[in-house]
Amino acid sequence: MNRLLNGLVYVLTVAVIIYSVLVGGGDAPEGQGPAFDSRRPAPQAFVPPAVRPGPRGDLPSPSRRDPEVIVQVGEKRPSSGTAFAIGGPGVWMTARHVVDGCSEVFLLTGERRGVRVRDVKLHRNADLAVLFTRGGPDALPLTAAGLDIGQDGFAPGYPQGKAADLHTRLLGRSRLRSIGRYSTNEPAITWAEQRRAPAFQGSLGGLSGGPMLDASGALVGVVVAESRRRGRVTSAAPVSIRNLLADLDVTPTVTGPSPQPAFTAVNFVRNGQSLRRSLTVSKVVCRVARTPRRPRF
Repeated sequence: MNRLLNGLVYVLTVAVIIYSVLVGGGDAPEGQGPAFDSRRPAPQAFVPPAVRPGPRGDLPSPSRRDPEVIVQVGEKRPSSGTAFAIGGPGVWMTARHVVDGCSEVFLLTGERRGVRVRDVKLHRNADLAVLFTRGGPDALPLTAAGLDIGQDGFAPGYPQGKAADLHTRLLGRSRLRSIGRYSTNEPAITWAEQRRAPAFQGSLGGLSGGPMLDASGALVGVVVAESRRRGRVTSAAPVSIRNLLADLDVTPTVTGPSPQPAFTAVNFVRNGQSLRRSLTVSKVVCRVARTPRRPRF
């Protein structure tokens, strides 16, 4: 009898654990990824959730009926994200939540080497920020073309603090609302994950602030949020990017649609590696000063 009861308890315990893994948990905070435990098997290749293909065509104008994405902005901690060159030399863009509240911000130029950010300017109502340094690499162009439902998007950067590239497809418009330490309410674009390279599991945290590029290699958004369980990525809309640059008198290079795609589902990894090598896409590191300790006598 005791063996039977013990067996039932074991089965119920296992069932509860499996259920909690399948339905539990929300979006992970940006800049944080799962720790690797050598006692566990290596993570398997990421398989994006099935996405029902929708009608292709021009992306419609923003609407009050656009689905809302709510992000909780918690207490600022030391973290890393992605930034990219835009405009003139020494002008960069990233996500606001990556650098807002930092005591110091650095752009890494090599192993344990970096340049200090001289100034940070925040968008008043979007998850965007512009950084200024002494000089910098060639900048990414901003698209002048419209967006289409189903078009490819490519996001090179540093998810979980490591170099990687993301291939997505545009699903439609959304609205991003940040609450907590600061509040924003902005138009956004939602993308469906297609492939991670190299393949890895877990959060895309650390990719925040990275560029979302179209097939011509032009900027169409900035990665600002994710929904892991649904395989969705949210980017700031081009209008928010243009408004912030205009407010700061930064003039980006603007390019129209290209007849020959520069980024494809085959070569996007190689192109992402090239952007990181040139430092056009770089890792950004946030340092948060600790409260000084009282001296002991």
